[in-house]
Amino acid sequence: CSCYTVGLAVATPFKRIEDDVLAVAINLVLLLMFLGASWTTLFDAIEESCEGKAEAILGWGSSDVIVISMSILVGFALALFLIGAVLAARRVAKIKTIRLKKTKQAPELTLAKGLTWHLFNSHIWSTGQDAAAVIKKVL
Repeated sequence: CSCYTVGLAVATPFKRIEDDVLAVAINLVLLLMFLGASWTTLFDAIEESCEGKAEAILGWGSSDVIVISMSILVGFALALFLIGAVLAARRVAKIKTIRLKKTKQAPELTLAKGLTWHLFNSHIWSTGQDAAAVIKKVL
């Protein structure tokens, strides 16, 4: 689970950075929950078989301390993600971009093999049509 989280952080498989951050944050929370559940189960199993030895072996005073600690860590991770999401949303909202009316997302532009650039040649129909045509022919 931790290797997958690190892999997500390094590979960034999604198109939008917000999705990458969300995936890493969710996997981090999942990892913390898994560790908390594992440590609680292990603590209880050691306490059951060897009275009073669990604290000496694991370093935790009780299973309640493990649950509270993991809950605080999960809450902290979620708070950090929420702050990051709000900041990212505010930053993205200020950027002016061309967006599709239907999805409100930036258009997905693809290039054929061997091509490097896209061009959006905008003009006013009444006065700029000839100039746009000349630019198109030159390019």
